[in-house]
Amino acid sequence: MEIDDSELDRRLTDLRRALSHVPRDRDRIGSDHTARRPRSGDRERLALTSAGPDAQQPDAIPVSLRLVRSRQKVASRGEATHDIAPGTGRDRLKRRQQAAAAVVVAVLTALSVVGGFFLYRGSGQPAESPPTLLRVGVLPLVDVAAFYRAVDQEYFRKAGLEVQVVTVASGPEAVRGLETGRLDVAFSSYPGMFMAQATHAADLKIIAPAYTAKPGHLMLVGAPNHSFTRPDQAAHKRIGVTSRGSISDLLAISELQQAGGDPASITWVTMDMRAMVPAMQRGQIDGAVLAEPFVTTADKAGAVKLLDLGLDLNFEIAMSGWVVPARSAATRPEVIDAFQRALNRGVGDVQNRDVREQIFQQYLGVDATTARDVRVGSFPAHLDLGDIQRVADLMVQQKMLPGPFNVATMFLPGLPRS
Repeated sequence: MEIDDSELDRRLTDLRRALSHVPRDRDRIGSDHTARRPRSGDRERLALTSAGPDAQQPDAIPVSLRLVRSRQKVASRGEATHDIAPGTGRDRLKRRQQAAAAVVVAVLTALSVVGGFFLYRGSGQPAESPPTLLRVGVLPLVDVAAFYRAVDQEYFRKAGLEVQVVTVASGPEAVRGLETGRLDVAFSSYPGMFMAQATHAADLKIIAPAYTAKPGHLMLVGAPNHSFTRPDQAAHKRIGVTSRGSISDLLAISELQQAGGDPASITWVTMDMRAMVPAMQRGQIDGAVLAEPFVTTADKAGAVKLLDLGLDLNFEIAMSGWVVPARSAATRPEVIDAFQRALNRGVGDVQNRDVREQIFQQYLGVDATTARDVRVGSFPAHLDLGDIQRVADLMVQQKMLPGPFNVATMFLPGLPRS
């Protein structure tokens, strides 16, 4: 079957219109069709779009169409013709249908790729990667107000992190969560970190500070029944503490020694700080080492304030920070950096008292009056090597560590510090 240039031109034009969803207008195909005849060696080009001609679309993608198994020969009049395929009428029809199907498949494939590309790109920006999941262990204390603020304002999410908050009972428990792989980041008082590092139970890196003590934040209190009203009565008393080897019992022991008490004879009862005030009210313990907001809660319940553990030798001592396994710090520095940046935004926010009180109510479960009365320490933005070393030195003095301990070995290279 022979098709001259005019017939080929007409068929290509019909195909363009069909693919572009343009209604056929055969009046436009007439005497001027020969003016659109391609020059020798040129190929007819078809612009692909993913919608009708009136839609707002990206630039058209030119796709070349060529005849399959075409050969050009010169007719008797010198006119170019194309022999598509020899054979019977049915064979020729079948081959034409196959060729047309191949062209349509190619065109539709291109359209789907182009359409999918622009749907994926949206406004022209690459699709965002899914956030990195971080399981973060925390205690329900005012120490973590900056962290909760960063959660509340989605600072972590904006930094590419999906934070899963895991509430733990003590700093040492949080550190054990890092050791076992249950946690990725942990809030902990410094003694728990140092004990694990010094005994080789874990290899850890401190990535950010959390809290520095000020007077009134950490207290030793006696039960509301007044069975324990003076520090020198501490012998043989049952005193609640979050764990042994924590900042709570470390500072309590040092202050009791200064006040003439006998820490060696104390029965330390480990429990969740949230359970301590009810336990004193039931007579299960004689006293407790409490941090805010539980100091204010105990005061309202009639507990007796015995010792302020943020005074004297412990004045403005560094209490707690954020720690990760050393292997994570080495292999995922971009994740650590994102956590630090988001947390630091929270630190800046909680310098505002109104913001702090809102966080205390929303995340620590206290009422507005208690939130207003809570005594707050400071939320440092940078690690202070000297202040944190004071904690390690005090642990050595109280024989909680086997020997001198250099805190700097737990710092990340180049980590901002004051």
